[in-house]
Amino acid sequence: MNSSMRRVVFFDLDGTLHQQDMFGSFLRYVLRHQPLNTLLVLPLLPVILAGLLLNGRAARWPMSLLLWATTFGRSERHLKRLEASFVHWFRQHVTAFPVVQSRLTDYLTSTDADVWLITGSPQSLVEQVYFDTAWLPRVNLIASRMERRCGGWVLTLRCLGNEKVVQLEQKIGAPLRLYSGYSDSEQDNPLLYFCQHRWRVTPQGDLQQLE
Repeated sequence: MNSSMRRVVFFDLDGTLHQQDMFGSFLRYVLRHQPLNTLLVLPLLPVILAGLLLNGRAARWPMSLLLWATTFGRSERHLKRLEASFVHWFRQHVTAFPVVQSRLTDYLTSTDADVWLITGSPQSLVEQVYFDTAWLPRVNLIASRMERRCGGWVLTLRCLGNEKVVQLEQKIGAPLRLYSGYSDSEQDNPLLYFCQHRWRVTPQGDLQQLE
């Protein structure tokens, strides 16, 4: 089918396909299992909070600094084990939103839709949590990225807010013309702006169409 005739659809992940904030849950999980890192996190909190206040909630470096402080001083092997332990825990506790996941499945089974999952959660976590789902290999995934630097993990990309627009434009070109978008957050309004049909996911996992 001609690419110009295909429907391009995007889904958020946290609060959209499932209830929880995966990255926030990961940070809290890591601190619970290595509480000594709290001694580094606490002095940096004023800097982190000021960065978010001045640069907006979607800013990369404040959350990257928080991730670094949470993971600093631990070997890569240790952090990978902790990551795997978190994935196991999260899979047991995550609350799926079946209404939204059903809509995702509908698009994936159609022959004229390209589905993009665009999330602020780190790609490594998303791929491990949902490794056994039928839908993950069939979506185009754009996510935040973690790397090891300066003795801990940092965010080299934080895929939130306007950054979602930038990343999708790099993949499919500008200006964006999307058929439909699904998100629980106003932070995704920059991307929803380009959607013909806009859907807000409620805290209960229901769908409300936006004007």
